Amino acid sequence: HTFAIETLKMDGTLTSSRRNYVLTTLRKDGLMEWMKDMLNHSFVLDASESYAGTMRYFETLIEEHRLRKDTGVRSRLKEFVPSVGTFHTPLPMCEAFQLYDTKYSISKRRFIAPTFNEIRHILNLSQVMAIGPKLQLITFDGDQTLY
Repeated sequence: HTFAIETLKMDGTLTSSRRNYVLTTLRKDGLMEWMKDMLNHSFVLDASESYAGTMRYFETLIEEHRLRKDTGVRSRLKEFVPSVGTFHTPLPMCEAFQLYDTKYSISKRRFIAPTFNEIRHILNLSQVMAIGPKLQLITFDGDQTLY
């Protein structure tokens, strides 16, 4: 795509120039987008107490997905999010949310729904909680992806 950029000259007149910018669409994470939509439902209804229930639901769906990975039976999570990958550990989503909420008060906010990055942080926290006793090294890249 090309965009016209207008710049202001020293004499106060506008000049128009064209610049070529490479626009790349960032790949979205289907699971986190779906989770965000589900949590937004609680936010819109002003039912913040249902955040924990929604996290418990995520936890159930993830565990079901884990247990069905080798059976050939499609999980409900795979039905909702066809691009979902493999989970190698159970994820204590409800416990991670409650710990995160204690510090950041997501459930107390009235005007800002949980963000994509907050959901990412909760997922990362639940992963760390799941592997905590065996954890030896943890690293994050620039966009907070857990490795």
